[in-house]
Amino acid sequence: MPSSSIGILGAGIVGLSTALHLQKAGYQVTLIDKELPGMGVSFGNAGLFADYACLPFSTFAMMRKMPAMLMDKNSPLSMQGSYLPSLMPYGWGFFKACFTQNYEQGKAALKTLQAVARQSDQTLLDLTDGHHLIKSQGCLGLFSTEESFAAGQRGDLQERREQGVNLEFLSAEQVRELEPDLSGFHVGGVFYPDTRFTISPIELSRCYAQHFIANGGVILQDEVQALLPGDTEVVVRLSEKVFKYEQVVVCAGVASKAILAPLGVKVPLVSERGYHLTLDTGAKSLSRPVGWLDKSVFLTPMDGGVRLAGTAEFAAVDAPLNPERTDVMLEHARVMLGDDPRIKSTWVGSRPSTPDSLPIIGPLAQHPRITVGFGHGHLGLTLGAITGKLITESIQGREGSVDLKPFSAARFS
Repeated sequence: MPSSSIGILGAGIVGLSTALHLQKAGYQVTLIDKELPGMGVSFGNAGLFADYACLPFSTFAMMRKMPAMLMDKNSPLSMQGSYLPSLMPYGWGFFKACFTQNYEQGKAALKTLQAVARQSDQTLLDLTDGHHLIKSQGCLGLFSTEESFAAGQRGDLQERREQGVNLEFLSAEQVRELEPDLSGFHVGGVFYPDTRFTISPIELSRCYAQHFIANGGVILQDEVQALLPGDTEVVVRLSEKVFKYEQVVVCAGVASKAILAPLGVKVPLVSERGYHLTLDTGAKSLSRPVGWLDKSVFLTPMDGGVRLAGTAEFAAVDAPLNPERTDVMLEHARVMLGDDPRIKSTWVGSRPSTPDSLPIIGPLAQHPRITVGFGHGHLGLTLGAITGKLITESIQGREGSVDLKPFSAARFS
C-alpha cells in the first residue's frame, strides 16, 4: 500500500532511481549509504547510457582469450592474485553461462530490459528536470585494424543489429568528419546514433537526490551492520541506530553480497574494478563518447575534462589503485588523441558483476519483505531507471513491464 515505509540500502544511481520510482508511487522512502549519494561506483562510470549493450560477456570465445589477456600487462583484463579464491564460484557460473542455450537466454533477457530502459530514463529526467545533464550525440566505437573491424562486423556488431540496435559502419574518413581532433589510429568503426551520455554522473546523482529530498525523502549516511527480516517488518541495524521498515530494497552494489549472506542468500557477485582518468586535452575536443574497442577504453567529454574510462580488474574492493592500469590507459589516450593530455584526477571503483552479465532484480523468495536490485556490472547507469521501475512494480504487486524470472537471485541456487 502506498503509505508503506521502505528502506533502500545503497544511494548509487540504482538506489536513487529506485527511490524516485517508489516515492512517485506514494511510498515513504529512506535511502541509506555510508557515502553521499552517487559517490560510490556510480561516480566513476564512462557516462554512457549504453543502449547497444545487449550481449552477455560470457562466451567460450572470451574464455579462450582470457589466459593470454591476463598474461599481457597491456590488456584491459587483469586480476589481483589474492582475489582468485573469491572468483571460483563466479568462474564456474561464467563457464555455465557460456553454453549456447544459456547465452541466448541471457541475450534475450538483456534485450527485454533495453527495450524499456530509455522510457524509464525519460520518466526520471522529466521528474527531476535533469535533461541539461544529458547529451544526445551518439557514440563511436573504433577499430585499429581492418581485421578487428571485419571480425566485429561479422560477430558482435551483427548480433546487435539482429537484436534491433540502430548502428552504422563508418570509414576512417567519416569518423574524421564527426571527430576531427582524433588521430589516425583507427580504420573506422561503428556509430550508435541513438546513444546518449551524461556530462556529469555525479551531478545526475545529485539532481536525483535533491528531488528526492525536496519531496519528503530521507537520506541517512551510515553503514549497514545487519539486516533482520521478520514477518511484519525488516530491522536495519546501522552503526549506532536501528530502524524498522515494512519493506527493504538492497541496491548496495558489491556490498550487497555481504549484507545478504547472513540471510542465506548466496550470489556469485564479484568486484570488477574500473578506472578513470580525468584529462585536460588542451585544444583537442570531442563531441561524443569515443571507444577504442580493441583496447576497451572510452573517452567521454564531460564537465571539467575528458573522462578516460575502462579496464576490468578483478580485485578486492579495498585494494590500492594499480598504477600499471592507469599508465596503460593513458598511453591509449595518447594514441587516440595524437597528443599528451594532462591528468587532472584518477579514480578506481568496483563494479558489481555477475557471471552471466545479468543484474539481480526482484523479491527474495525466502524473505518476501526484501527486494534486490544489484549486479549491473558495466550497466548501472544504463539500467538503473528501469531497475527502479521494476522493483516498484514488484512491491506494488503489479504485473511487471519485464519478466523478472531471468534476473532472480534464485537462478544461482
